[in-house]
Formats: sequence, C-alpha cells, structure tokens
Amino acid sequence: MTSGDLTVEQHDTADTATSAKVLVVIEDDPDVQFLIESLFSMDPRFTVTHVAESAEEALELPPTSEPGIIVLDHGLAGPLPGLAAAPLLKERAPQAKIIMFTAHAALQARANKESSIDAFLLKTEPEKLLPLAQQLTGLGPPPA
Repeated sequence: MTSGDLTVEQHDTADTATSAKVLVVIEDDPDVQFLIESLFSMDPRFTVTHVAESAEEALELPPTSEPGIIVLDHGLAGPLPGLAAAPLLKERAPQAKIIMFTAHAALQARANKESSIDAFLLKTEPEKLLPLAQQLTGLGPPPA
C-alpha cells in the first residue's frame, strides 16, 4: 500500500514491464474523468478501456486476468462506495492495481487496511497519479 509519496511494495514485474496497460476509471464526476483520461494520455502505454460512473457499472464488466490499473473514487453514483467495491473489483481483475483516488483524506487509514487497494492518492495531487500508476505496473517513465 502506498500514498502519494510513491512508495510501493515491490512485485515481480519483469514480464509486464513492456506491455500496454489497460485502464478502468470509476469516477462519477465528468471533469475528474476528463482529468484522469488526460493525464494517462501522456503515456501511450496506457489505454483507457472503460469509464464507469458507479461501482455497480464497473462490476458489470467481464472478469479479466489482464494486468492494469483501476482508478477508483470513493464517493460514486450508486449505493456502493469505492472502499466497499475494491475487494469485488479485485476478484474480477486480480492482476489489476487499484488506486483509490479521492478527495476524502479521512479514508486513508481505512484504505491502508484494505488489502485490495494498492495505493491511495488525494485528488489534490493529480500530478502524482500517472507516475504512481507507472510505478505500480513496473513501467517507469515513458521512453524519451
């Protein structure tokens, strides 16, 4: 688990370091959706495959074994909040890294205890989102 300081647990990523990463965005605010998509468009190794406004919508996606990133807000449209949805999403995409990207700083302690959440980042630090995803997936910065 990590926060915006970009400290993460090290995992064996040798086989995934060069492949493209899928990205699922679960966020109900269109402006924040646009921000996330814009940030990830700066690295062509990431492809936004789905944008969902609710956890329920995201849970309707087919299960996948593909590694990738799920950017998950906590306060979403629909009854299921992000923190409760994280374990269900990890079941459907066990190789994915889940970044809780929220405005609720008070959730960090609870997110740190949730093993399905790989990182926590506040929306006040959007410049850290892409580097964090690059680190979690083992990609590192894009080639110059």
